[in-house]
Amino acid sequence: MLQMSKNKKNFNKYHNFEFSLLNQVNENTLFKDNLAEQTVLNLMMLDSEKQQLASQYLSSEYFFFSSNRQLFEFIKEKRNKTISGMGVFHDFYEIKTFIENDETKNKYPLVTVKLINEINTLFVNEDNFLANVEHLIELNKLRNLEVFYQVSLNSLSHNKEITWTNSIQDFETFLEENFSNSLHNSSFVSFKKATDEFESLIEKGRRNEIPEGLKTGFNTLDNLLKGLKAGQLVILAARPGVGKTALALNIAKNITQEETINSNHEIIRPYSCAFISLEMPYMELTLRLYSSMSNIPLAKLQKPSLLDSTEMTSLRSTIATNKDLTNLYLDDNTSSKISDIIWKIRQLNKEIPGGLQLIVIDYLQLISGSEFSGNRQNEIAQISRSLKLLALDLKIPIIALSQLSRTVETRENKRPQLSDLRESGAIEQDADIVIFLSRNILHKKTNNENEFIENHSITEVTIAKNRNGQVGYGEMLYDGKIVTFWEETK
Repeated sequence: MLQMSKNKKNFNKYHNFEFSLLNQVNENTLFKDNLAEQTVLNLMMLDSEKQQLASQYLSSEYFFFSSNRQLFEFIKEKRNKTISGMGVFHDFYEIKTFIENDETKNKYPLVTVKLINEINTLFVNEDNFLANVEHLIELNKLRNLEVFYQVSLNSLSHNKEITWTNSIQDFETFLEENFSNSLHNSSFVSFKKATDEFESLIEKGRRNEIPEGLKTGFNTLDNLLKGLKAGQLVILAARPGVGKTALALNIAKNITQEETINSNHEIIRPYSCAFISLEMPYMELTLRLYSSMSNIPLAKLQKPSLLDSTEMTSLRSTIATNKDLTNLYLDDNTSSKISDIIWKIRQLNKEIPGGLQLIVIDYLQLISGSEFSGNRQNEIAQISRSLKLLALDLKIPIIALSQLSRTVETRENKRPQLSDLRESGAIEQDADIVIFLSRNILHKKTNNENEFIENHSITEVTIAKNRNGQVGYGEMLYDGKIVTFWEETK
């Protein structure tokens, strides 16, 4: 096996095994090209821009042959060895002088004057530089894939505990890790291109051709948020029992029930939503949805013998109308690891025609990190950042429910604050929008039973953070019997 120089990751960790790509590359691999490696090295010693580009996009493991790999490391080391930290170009003649240093001979024994003379005399086409760099990246991916398959097969032969799900997750993780290594994956956009897109958006906006985002169905929210937008991480937080799950279900129901007419003049429901619950089984979520849609108390649906004939008729009608609601997906799998949750979401997003338009996760504090760190705040930071990156990557808004700390109940002013988010620092930072729910009944109990009942339904909704819009608050009515929010008295 070849001993390869250190990469950004010493070990690749998966469910079924861990291994190092650094020292398990097959020395007889077909995926190697000495001429391409030396062509890149030749042009690195010839042109400052090419030296900078190769140093940026390549690292030593992209060079299969040991002598080429050491020369690349040597050039990159000399380029970066400056007081200012800025890379400095060194051409063929300077590099040749450096090689004669005893320190270089000890550290890079394969880097010789003979080697760089041979490389320097190659006849190369400068126009093919980027193509050769991309070729080296491609070959390295294939070598990595070769090792991954070999280690996977070995693990399958010796480990009876392997599961199909973990194997698929491992392969997808491997693909994601290797997909990003490409010249074509740069996230930079020129200001000219950004300006062109901006002009186009302005013109479309003037013609009302730009949708504001997914409407929640509640004016209290939509007037301030202007809809839920792609890439947003939305935190919906409250103390237990205030109705955050109910509101999230109401929003999911409103979005998935919205109907439009397609080009074939057919009525369709274009928006799909995944609702992932770490607290309730999917049947409990289903009961809550039907309670809200039919206006039948949840307690009666939980004990059907209490239903009268009128309620049964109403329930059957509601079921007939909504049983084909195929664009709302419920998940109550017991796995709470953030890596497993992300994998499930990505899989569902691929399987659904048109993908998902909204993800709801109930709730944040029940999620565990991919690896136990011993520090819950660091774990929450990893979880919230992972959800934000997932929202950006899939271009989907994610609503993550969160608990509030008990601190809110100890203050004279009971309105929640951002600091009341449990393990809050990273959540507050990563969130684009933070919505708080609070209810008068939790803050002030009275001796008047009628006032007690009336106040029970009044819920204050606070937009405490809105990265690209207004903050503010309003009131909604909550009927806990049918787990439903309203914005006006019935």
